[in-house]
Amino acid sequence: MESLKEFASEILEDGVIDAEEVAKIKERIYADGVIDAEEADFLFELNDAVSGKENDSSWTELFVEAISDYVLKDEKTPGVIDEDESNYLISKIKSDGVVDATELALLVNLSATSISVPDNFNEFVLDSLKTTIIEDGIVDEEEVEMMKKVVYASAGASGSDIDRMEANMIFDINDATSGKEGHHASWKPFFVEAISKHLLDDEASPNEIDEDEGNWLIERIEGDGEYDNNEKALLSYIKENAKKIDGKLKFKMDMFVS
Repeated sequence: MESLKEFASEILEDGVIDAEEVAKIKERIYADGVIDAEEADFLFELNDAVSGKENDSSWTELFVEAISDYVLKDEKTPGVIDEDESNYLISKIKSDGVVDATELALLVNLSATSISVPDNFNEFVLDSLKTTIIEDGIVDEEEVEMMKKVVYASAGASGSDIDRMEANMIFDINDATSGKEGHHASWKPFFVEAISKHLLDDEASPNEIDEDEGNWLIERIEGDGEYDNNEKALLSYIKENAKKIDGKLKFKMDMFVS
């Protein structure tokens, strides 16, 4: 049997990966039912070589499935991304200086399906997702779904709750894309839901906005110098649903929320 290096050269001869080649790759790497380190490296090598090309959609599906199997179906830490696996994934994805759509799909899948992940992996996923969304300037339906999978994943820093890092990512995206046309209709309700969940579903002050939360929210909303439609909708929701609002936030709401 030819080596994986020789096999890679054969696959990459025309510069793209088509459906027939995906089938050949899958047959080869799953021949023994297990994805090993050499095969994982092989898949990353292939993806780097064809990144941004017109590959068959089944390539992304196989890549995500196989790499997920490699880190989540191992005997040492099944279902969990440990520190070594996290460092491996981050190193491989960062090696060519870009997180492409296939690698982002992998990160989102791992966030959604892992039992737990290290903090550095969670931070890398959030940064990668934020960068990708901000780069194209609008928030589309697929990107909203990816954010939902990541921030509501049980493997995140606070489980299915929204922590401060996740809330800041969502606000960063809103600030960077505020006022632009073309956002999917699901973006605004997701923004309101996620930030409200962060503020009202916490253990320290459930269903209330304490002074720290209020100050954070004011800083985030006023950081770009405007109260946009998403932020006004968020304030309206909080005003209607919070049992108690402490600090300066109540005064701000009286000014900007009817």
